[in-house]
Amino acid sequence: MFEMENRLRSEAEQQANIHSCKLLLNCYIRELAVEKEGDIRIDPNAMTYAVAFQASGVMITGQLAYYSAMGEHEYRSVQQHGQAVHYQDLVRWITRELSEDTAYGNSRHEQGRLTHAADVRDFAEKVDNSVNNLALYIEQAAGLGIYDYCTSEQSLVYGHPFHPFPKNSKGFTEYDVRMYSPELRTSFQLCYVAVRKDVYMQEWVDDYTRINLHASLHGHVEQAWEAEWGEHGDEYELLPIHPWQYAYVLGLSEVQQYILDKKLIPMGSGGPKAYPTSSVRTVYIPELNCNIKLSLNMQITNMIRTNSAEQMRRTLDASRYIKQQNCFGADQHTQIAYETGVATCDFQEGELTSLFTVAYRPIEFDPECTYVLSSLVEAPLPGMQSRLMTMLGGVRAEAERWFARYLTLSLLPIVRAAGERGIHFEAHLQNTLVTLRDGMPEAFIVRDLEGVSVDEELIHEVDTAPSRLLFYPRDKAWARTSYYFIINHLGSLIHAMARDVNVSEEHFWAKVREVLVKELDRTGNVYVQHLLTADSFLAKQNLVSCLRGISQTPAYVPVSNIMNRIGSEVAWGS
Repeated sequence: MFEMENRLRSEAEQQANIHSCKLLLNCYIRELAVEKEGDIRIDPNAMTYAVAFQASGVMITGQLAYYSAMGEHEYRSVQQHGQAVHYQDLVRWITRELSEDTAYGNSRHEQGRLTHAADVRDFAEKVDNSVNNLALYIEQAAGLGIYDYCTSEQSLVYGHPFHPFPKNSKGFTEYDVRMYSPELRTSFQLCYVAVRKDVYMQEWVDDYTRINLHASLHGHVEQAWEAEWGEHGDEYELLPIHPWQYAYVLGLSEVQQYILDKKLIPMGSGGPKAYPTSSVRTVYIPELNCNIKLSLNMQITNMIRTNSAEQMRRTLDASRYIKQQNCFGADQHTQIAYETGVATCDFQEGELTSLFTVAYRPIEFDPECTYVLSSLVEAPLPGMQSRLMTMLGGVRAEAERWFARYLTLSLLPIVRAAGERGIHFEAHLQNTLVTLRDGMPEAFIVRDLEGVSVDEELIHEVDTAPSRLLFYPRDKAWARTSYYFIINHLGSLIHAMARDVNVSEEHFWAKVREVLVKELDRTGNVYVQHLLTADSFLAKQNLVSCLRGISQTPAYVPVSNIMNRIGSEVAWGS
């Protein structure tokens, strides 16, 4: 028995190492391709590559299993002098290369070196944390299937394909990881605090969307409520909190003072089961037919996941503005999962308030046949087909039919919203859902409206003027859709499909281009014209930004626009 467990763990650790080497190499090659052009060589014909790390005097070489035009390469081998490379070696060589690179912005002062050494240690620790978590997820859950919305939310085993540590959860102990990680198909009861109405804050998009949590949880926490407060219960409102966060906030002196003043009453855990989703801190509660975006004061990937006042203001303003603009009104199969309200406990310090803030996102799609796109694109294990292609039987004709239908539900409404209304979404793979009927796309759903931006040249009259937080210069707004939907979303979706049917990614990008050319001829959409003619789009430099400690304001790198290149080849051929 123990031998079996050790063998499984060893195999999982090996798979996690292989995958993490791929992540680190793909990030490095995409982000430094121009700056270190002489040190990075990829031959798509011979399917070989070589990367030199000059600062360490190291050259790594190997065979590609699949060459990706978008840089999401698959590796058959990663070697130095014929020996397999470990991810920790790559971390050491990459951080040294960027540390000694003057373009990286290193200070010559002693303080600069000390700060940078701390950044390098922090980076390496986060990669280790991510790899250890990944090994656990592969060991425990890689073989589990997905068959509905909930299981798709809990199947994002590998995460972002261009992030150096996508499964980092620094702040969770091993016990916490096993208790609260969605990848392990966990569920738990939330904790609740009763908040006195004079310090309880809530805001709803409209009365129709208001959720009465107290009434919704009737029978779940009602007995504890009555036993504790009796006739004083109507002076308080209930606020849900993640169990990990509950233990954290109750240890804060300011919170203890609120408890002593009877402004806050800890109610403990209770209520219906909550299922953590792919973002970890957002939970799905089937009994309430709702997602709740909770606060977690810890790092998921490289960001502290609390809900600041500015983020919530953006979210509610976006919900109102998009509703008023009837954003996808002409596209009945394209929908938005709105955040309808925000609730919190009001402290004098905004940072303390953000620890309690939650956002409600009701479920209005069919959870029996709706899936998170990021989970469909993943393969259960490296080298296997994506879940989507397994659903489609691995047949190229089916993949092309599926993709054509998908583009009509996703790409076209997205570019119409951008070009006609100036509305741009952070529609990356984890922020989008697809409803399938008989295996084919029936509905496309965008969620998490905090990332919405509006082209200030196309601001329309609104009933309630939103804050300026939504409005951006055209180039900034356009860059949002270009990165999140075109590069991140379509880039990885096309990669998975093209790899699995053994064609180049250009094959599917040509189909995207055909759809956009027809749309441009029909509508003259200026944003579509931009997508077809731009030389490149900007993509996040996640590796460089994480190492610099600037994830909140990340650096960007140009990624070649394949549709423009294909168009030039077509024009040249004609």
